[in-house]
Amino acid sequence: MKKKTLALLLITGAVFLNTTPCFAASQSIKVSVSESSDKGGYSQLPAPETVLKDTGFSPKLPVSLAGSFEFDSGRITESSTLDANGNVTNRLKGISFNYVQTKNNTTTSVSFSAEPDIGQTSAKDTVGTKYGELTLYYSDKQANSVSWAENGVFYMLMDVNKKISKDELHKMAKEIIDIKQEKQ
Repeated sequence: MKKKTLALLLITGAVFLNTTPCFAASQSIKVSVSESSDKGGYSQLPAPETVLKDTGFSPKLPVSLAGSFEFDSGRITESSTLDANGNVTNRLKGISFNYVQTKNNTTTSVSFSAEPDIGQTSAKDTVGTKYGELTLYYSDKQANSVSWAENGVFYMLMDVNKKISKDELHKMAKEIIDIKQEKQ
């Protein structure tokens, strides 16, 4: 089971590295690790105060996503960048939530992640779409994903199975953006 989890994390990490925005004018590599222990996992949508305590920041926490996707599980993530010399920089804690939709005995899932924004910029393979003052960046290179930065938080929705369309991901992102958030 541990080999399967490790393989899944490595594959997810490889996809994540190729779909997430890169850092402008730096030669750094992003490394992401998800905690697989019960300590870092959520079986129910956590309260904002819990996420703040666990990660040190307050992202928006959608109960559900457009298209009848419901919260299924979540975990704390840790990421950092490696500089050109291999030194770890920018250690961050974030969240990664899984939302599922079941129709006609078929389950589709989308992952929602958030971490503090440290100046990520869009990768070359993304298409930007304005939504109010924000820009949503879409990529379908290795997974269908949409990402954006808002109020100091970097958000991403990702479908590694490529079953969720660009329009559906944009609708989910817009609903998250429109969530009113109380100041923590």
